[in-house]
Amino acid sequence: MKTNPKSLHLINLSLIFLLLLSSCSEDGINPPSVLEDGEAVISPTISDTIVHVMVGNDRIPIYLSIPKDCDQKNHAAVVVMHGSDGMWANHDPSKGTMSGQFNEWRQFFDENCMVGAFVDSYSGRGVSTRTGKWTTAPDNFKISSQFVRPRDANVALALLQNLRYSDGSSVVSPNDIGLLGFSDGATAVASTLYDTDATPEGWEWTQTFNGKEYDESLGVLAPEPRPDAGFAAGVFYYGGSGGYDYWGSAICGPNAMQGNIYRPYAPILYQIPEVDELTENTLCMFNVLEQKGDPVELNFYEGAEHGFDFDDNAQSALARERTIAWFKEKLHME
Repeated sequence: MKTNPKSLHLINLSLIFLLLLSSCSEDGINPPSVLEDGEAVISPTISDTIVHVMVGNDRIPIYLSIPKDCDQKNHAAVVVMHGSDGMWANHDPSKGTMSGQFNEWRQFFDENCMVGAFVDSYSGRGVSTRTGKWTTAPDNFKISSQFVRPRDANVALALLQNLRYSDGSSVVSPNDIGLLGFSDGATAVASTLYDTDATPEGWEWTQTFNGKEYDESLGVLAPEPRPDAGFAAGVFYYGGSGGYDYWGSAICGPNAMQGNIYRPYAPILYQIPEVDELTENTLCMFNVLEQKGDPVELNFYEGAEHGFDFDDNAQSALARERTIAWFKEKLHME
């Protein structure tokens, strides 16, 4: 599907400490007004907008798409996490043009009166694709889907929860925000939704690469505490669930039920292809979570391969239809 991108407004928005916001404009377009209570006020005429938020010392772009002609406020919203190839067309963030896959999702959100927040975890950290050194420790810690990218997702969540129109009304319903991710971004979805209240006392956060264990002194981070008002639901497309032992025992191993600590705080829909080397450990994770009574669902696509979301076939269309229906239910749109 080809889409025509709407006009872009470029805005800088820094989110620092207790959701206190400041802003400036690089291109002469007025940025949102920022109130003392941390709310960001935007014009009702803004459609597609790029904002930049600070996550630690990194300046992270977020592409916001606000639907038009929906005759409503307090929109449901979805934060989107890209896969290993990044978010931008031709890996070029300077033009503000997302790749075809994400432009299509932007259109789906528009058609269904949802706000989209597409988070670029790479360019602000000097990464274009998750290849080479970015796949191995310790370099890959900089873009870790277990403990860095969830911070990006949570900042996007906070941004949406604090977004207002000039009349004071909320752009987004703060309790109706979903999370969607693909491949490495799907792994980030699951990690973002980890229920930190379930962490055993005294747990040490480590990861293992090529037989070497890395701990917090070597760059591994503990997850952020779950937000008080977190995501309502997540959709996970063809990601991995091993986590390099971040969650403890191997998820397909004999001690997974007791030794793997991963538990989600919100419902997750797994969209899983048959032909994918990542499928086995994700099916193991799903089975363990289902046995533990967690709110997970699975759609399995026979013959589909990794990356099938941007294939032009019936399975891709069906998965997208199911994703939108899932979000409409979980985000109280029905």
